[in-house]
Amino acid sequence: MFDLKDAKTVEHLRNVAKDVSANYPDFFKFLEDFCGYNTPILSPDPAQISYSAGKRDVILTLKTIMRDDILPEQIAEYYTKGNLNG
Repeated sequence: MFDLKDAKTVEHLRNVAKDVSANYPDFFKFLEDFCGYNTPILSPDPAQISYSAGKRDVILTLKTIMRDDILPEQIAEYYTKGNLNG
């Protein structure tokens, strides 16, 4: 079962993401490009802004999960409290 409220699940996801990043760096480069990680939103259209922000959240969430200064337990706690769409 996939549960981001469980620290072991978050830790597993972190390890997988780090393995992919280390072994297939082009995949994360693709995600950064596709998700608009470093691309400003140059539209006044609220729907476009929302869509772009949602795509950016994908890569930002993965990068957050991979950070060494944030423990899997902390991320699981945020999801448990509902701070990250949990």
